[in-house]
Amino acid sequence: MVEAFTPCEICNRQAARKLTAETILGRKRTMGIAARLTKRTAIIGTVSAVAIAGGVAFAAWTISGSGSASAQAGSASAVSFNAATPTQNLYPGASGVPVHASGVNTNPFPVDFTVSNASTVNAGACTPTSAVVFTPAATAVHLPANATGADVVVGTISMDNTADNNCQGVSFTITIAGSGVSASS
Repeated sequence: MVEAFTPCEICNRQAARKLTAETILGRKRTMGIAARLTKRTAIIGTVSAVAIAGGVAFAAWTISGSGSASAQAGSASAVSFNAATPTQNLYPGASGVPVHASGVNTNPFPVDFTVSNASTVNAGACTPTSAVVFTPAATAVHLPANATGADVVVGTISMDNTADNNCQGVSFTITIAGSGVSASS
């Protein structure tokens, strides 16, 4: 059903609409700047927050850095051997008598020392001097880190049948020669 309106009623309705629109527009004008600033601020704030958060997220994934560090290698100390008390005596025909020494390693790391053929025997009055022969240990002598007085076998000594009576009671001095390398524990 269609409503019928009189011309005055139509005018009144239009006037009411206009009044309402003006009132609303007036309010929008007085509140419109604040409302638009609030909206504009909210939009700018949101865009800025997203941009900053995106920048932080980007920075979290692309970190770089530089700098320097240093280290210094220590110096190795020579190992030494001191005479140790023999465990067996030599006599003509004796072979493979162990030669004990007291090893000293002042390094903070263990050392494997290989005794060389350059080691010499001082046979004193024993003749012929070739009658006494030193044979270096077949494997490297292991000296623990900071070892003092480590009993090690550096090789063997033999006396052949050509040794004369001057060899009786003689103490033989063996000069140890060789080289060492740092070793694992």
